[in-house]
Amino acid sequence: MNIFTIPNTTIDKKLKLSSQELIDSEGQVIVHCVCHLNTYSEAIRIWKTTYLLDRNSDHRSKLLYADGISLFPIWTNVKFKKNARFSLIFSRLPKSCLLFDLVEDIPESNGFKANSINRNNTDVYQVDFYA
Repeated sequence: MNIFTIPNTTIDKKLKLSSQELIDSEGQVIVHCVCHLNTYSEAIRIWKTTYLLDRNSDHRSKLLYADGISLFPIWTNVKFKKNARFSLIFSRLPKSCLLFDLVEDIPESNGFKANSINRNNTDVYQVDFYA
């Protein structure tokens, strides 16, 4: 019979704290989007100045990555009368955030905007836009 004794180990408190800070800082928010286009829309794009805005603080989560849509100034062509589907990945929201807005902060009209998104445990969301 083999008997193993597992030794007592302790992990340095500073190492535990820095590891937890790294885990917390890596959190991301994913927003899957459907843009319901009118008959005149043929192309879409998103600006890097698109944010998630916490309704209870001045926190702004930055856009980190866009999939299925190009970044300004490049346009993504959309088939006539078809919906465009794309995903946006943002930096994490604060733990205290319960409600936030998605805002494309641009010097033009008709930027992407979704107000009052309720926070969930997964930080993955579905948003519909109408253009």
